Amino acid sequence: MAKKRTTTPFPFSYQEEKLAQARSTLMAPHPSGEDTDFASAFEFCSRAFHQFDVGQVGDHTARGWIHTIKKLMSTKGVIDTTGKGTFFHRAEAMTEDEKMEFSRAVDELASWFARHMWSNA
Repeated sequence: MAKKRTTTPFPFSYQEEKLAQARSTLMAPHPSGEDTDFASAFEFCSRAFHQFDVGQVGDHTARGWIHTIKKLMSTKGVIDTTGKGTFFHRAEAMTEDEKMEFSRAVDELASWFARHMWSNA
């Protein structure tokens, strides 16, 4: 009788998946509107970091990207009076520099998680 093969997910596979989705959402064009797409990217990042222990990431640079992403998508003080959601209003309030910094951090971190995942394959 053949042994049943069990698979365990690679470390950070969920984070890699969600950050890849965020990166894809941030790529132009933005038919739904740039602010809507940034809000969607915030949601993917929020899922990636929900109950995630940043201490598991041993790389200082990668931890910096996580900090940057969390800082730039923070909705502290954002009020939603339209029903579009606080992520939408945060995206709407971002400067071009903030959008570039956020996009760069998402891209770099998504690549970092993918490299880490495949190096453990």
